[in-house]
Amino acid sequence: MAGLTGWFGGKNNMSDWIYSYIPKDIDTYIEPFSGSFPIFFNEDFSTVKNIVYNDANKLQVNFMLCCKEYDKMLSKIDEYFKPGGFFHCDKVDVVDIKKHYRDLYTHIKNPKENDFYDNLDFAMPNFDKAVVYAFMITSAFNACHARGAGFSGFSKDKLKITTLVNKLNKVDYRKKLDSLTHILNIDFEDCIKQFDSDRTYIYLDPPYMYTDGVGTHNQDYGSHDTFGEAGHARLRDILHNTKAKWSLSYYYFKELEDWYPRDKYNWVSKEFFRSSASFSESKNTKGVELLIMNY
Repeated sequence: MAGLTGWFGGKNNMSDWIYSYIPKDIDTYIEPFSGSFPIFFNEDFSTVKNIVYNDANKLQVNFMLCCKEYDKMLSKIDEYFKPGGFFHCDKVDVVDIKKHYRDLYTHIKNPKENDFYDNLDFAMPNFDKAVVYAFMITSAFNACHARGAGFSGFSKDKLKITTLVNKLNKVDYRKKLDSLTHILNIDFEDCIKQFDSDRTYIYLDPPYMYTDGVGTHNQDYGSHDTFGEAGHARLRDILHNTKAKWSLSYYYFKELEDWYPRDKYNWVSKEFFRSSASFSESKNTKGVELLIMNY
């Protein structure tokens, strides 16, 4: 299995490696930076009592809440594609159909034409927001933030949102969604403090501060980075004082040596292919993934 959608910088291709380090005698599994939640969807957490999804991205959290009500979400998607629906297209030629959805994607992400990404004053779950978001994230190149990503919404002449529809109809995905006990949109520190215990495991995949190991800042492609160095420092301070066991994913940067000294924390690493946010870069770019653990 994979997550319900792609996610730029997601951990689908390394979930088994990360999972191999997670203790199996835990009551609660949390990810304060859940994103598409690939570790959970890919691996076996059937014996864990509490599964906690949390993310700062309200649109993503709303999407997960709506997908948990999968029958209602599927009905809403169907409604949007029917005649008169927001996504309905009456074109016949494939080229025209693709242009229709490319233009729609461009319209939704343009802040001068649409406030979809800026108007976050809505109560959750909001199924209308969730369906539009589902179209946008499945249509964005490499599942990057749409504001900075080109349209890549088709696979073999089918809209990629149909993959989500197929997943929501599958028993295995429904069982996974049913097992989610908490879906939250709170600060990562509040999330950690709320569930911290000696029977809790925390997997952390925060926005990466550097990518080249010496000081070049990493940007969440096309999004506004609000985490920043202060967020990384705050995360470091709270992790030094948790009861829970945790593992932390990063690319190497020099401050990590002081923040999580190797004589106190367990460092492991592995080389992986990683996705590129650029059409021009090689799709076979390799990176060394670090996993830092407090046990």
